[in-house]
Amino acid sequence: MSRVESPWNLPDRSVDRADEADREVRITDFVLLASLPFRTVEVAGFPLNELTMAALVGLCLLRPARAGARLPSPVVILGGALVAVLLWSGIANQVDWTRRMGHVAILAGLVWAFGTGRVSLRSAGLGLATGVVGVIGLALVGIGGAAYEGRLTGFLGDPNAGAYFIVVLGALAIFFADERWKVRLALAVPVLAGLVLSYSRTGLLAGAFVVVWVLVGRRLGIVGGAAAAAGLVWIVDNIPKGLTTFGPFSDRSGSDNLRDRIIAQERVQLADAPWYGHGPGTAKVNIKDLEFFFHNSYLATRQEGGWIALLLVLGLLAFAFLRLSAQSRRGDLVAAGAQAAILGVAVMAVTLGEVLLDTPMAIAVGFALGRALHARGAPDG
Repeated sequence: MSRVESPWNLPDRSVDRADEADREVRITDFVLLASLPFRTVEVAGFPLNELTMAALVGLCLLRPARAGARLPSPVVILGGALVAVLLWSGIANQVDWTRRMGHVAILAGLVWAFGTGRVSLRSAGLGLATGVVGVIGLALVGIGGAAYEGRLTGFLGDPNAGAYFIVVLGALAIFFADERWKVRLALAVPVLAGLVLSYSRTGLLAGAFVVVWVLVGRRLGIVGGAAAAAGLVWIVDNIPKGLTTFGPFSDRSGSDNLRDRIIAQERVQLADAPWYGHGPGTAKVNIKDLEFFFHNSYLATRQEGGWIALLLVLGLLAFAFLRLSAQSRRGDLVAAGAQAAILGVAVMAVTLGEVLLDTPMAIAVGFALGRALHARGAPDG
């Protein structure tokens, strides 16, 4: 049987045994995914992780699909329609949409690359594990900056956005890097520590829900699981204020008041939005001459592309989530981990503006589609 002789090589279509292919670590996928958690590093004015994800998509254009795989038709329709709606909104609103649409194009490319088996899931999982643990470790020793005193930031930049990256990418790293429980536990410890030290309330809830899903939720089946996931997201959006300002969070009243003002302004801007939204890159508000990003990604997506864009993104997440339901219920913890990462995206989107159209979302969807492809018999080459 022909096999990949070097991790630098492109995959061979003739590889047909998952256990053999899984032993390979493709260094390109590993290194590129390891760069993803470094949010604040820039090259020539562009985020480093944006450039590396674009490089990964470009590299995958030269690779064959695993066993001739194609994206499921619903993914093609949902993703294509989302790009079309956002592009139309940008043109119709006459806003500068080029950079934002370039970002969305990379997200679409990542879903395609992972969903057709062009990325090694094990290599990507190891890369995410290295990047997430590395960025947390560097922050703990003071490397990468300290934007918020007393909260873990470093190269993650912002504690809430950092918590989003830790929850989603950390869940994928724990379950895809290695299937041995000792290795998973060794990865879970620093991921949990970083999440706790971020002091992000939504991040901590998302992390708790990830654990709940893997232990209990995955056993509920398609209907019950979908209802449970929706219920967990609803809980986050409806927690009594008194429960979010106790103990170590008792000094958050100032930031909470600002958040309330931002959300109020978000709703004002949405009130006069056309059906296609105000255009890509417009999910921002001005408070006392200061510009802030939206603090709710569901509203931010509506601002950029209207209700249609929001429904398309949610449809993409739901499809990827439900595609793994049977595997997850049968005891596939890797599939459950991919579902948990998607749940983390949905939860973090409640209090953070740049979530549903950000890179971890596409990575989570891609991993889920890639795992579903793997389960149908194609190796993770």
